[in-house]
Amino acid sequence: MVNENLCDGIKLIDSVVFCFDKNRLIVGKGNRRNLKGRTDNGPCMATNPIDRCWRCDPNWADNRQKLADCVQGFGRNTVGGKGGPIYVVTDPSDDNMVDLKPGTLRHAVTRNGPLWIIFERSMVIKLKQELIMNSNKTIDGRGVEVYISGGAGITIQYISNVIIHGIKIFDIQVHGGGLIRDSETHYGLRTQSDGDGISIFGSSNVWIDHVSMRNCYDGLIDAIMGSTAITISNSHFTDHNEVFFFYSLKN
Repeated sequence: MVNENLCDGIKLIDSVVFCFDKNRLIVGKGNRRNLKGRTDNGPCMATNPIDRCWRCDPNWADNRQKLADCVQGFGRNTVGGKGGPIYVVTDPSDDNMVDLKPGTLRHAVTRNGPLWIIFERSMVIKLKQELIMNSNKTIDGRGVEVYISGGAGITIQYISNVIIHGIKIFDIQVHGGGLIRDSETHYGLRTQSDGDGISIFGSSNVWIDHVSMRNCYDGLIDAIMGSTAITISNSHFTDHNEVFFFYSLKN
């Protein structure tokens, strides 16, 4: 039972009740500055240069891949899944790590070739094992509310061109590993995951934007083993002592 008096808001998504405390979570509507786009017949209210790049277009949802033109900073050449088809995630389940179910996020991120991944509706995804991504992917949570919560986190390992935008990641745990697919043609044995929200390992051209994160077992975002060309922008991190860990190992 949720005590509504202790919450700033209550939301039911995929039969999970979320109690939003303004001191803990996450890309709020009343607890932080809203990033506004164009009002009806009025000027664009977005002042952030990344947001102005796409929010000022009232038809942005019809041209989602324009987002890839908006990145700045060290990851400015990141294109994610630009040029590839739209993949719509319809199913929040994550039941099999090898024989993947079409319509799930795990099936989407392991496809070969570029994909722009969006979500049919708001959903809560509890990952049974770390979500190992393939190159040239965009996870685009705009327009809905996507929560990766209560399970494993996201792994970006020895790949390039990844955009993660507009999702919420919290309460990530260590998971024991096992056989996990990382592409259409390969799966392998993984050891125990560290419990990072997002682990960037030996990868390049990664852009993380408008992501809200809190309370992961290890780091919120780790970027290690020579990972480079990374931009982390417009995001919210809370309830954690080890938010970022950046480490480059040189021979």
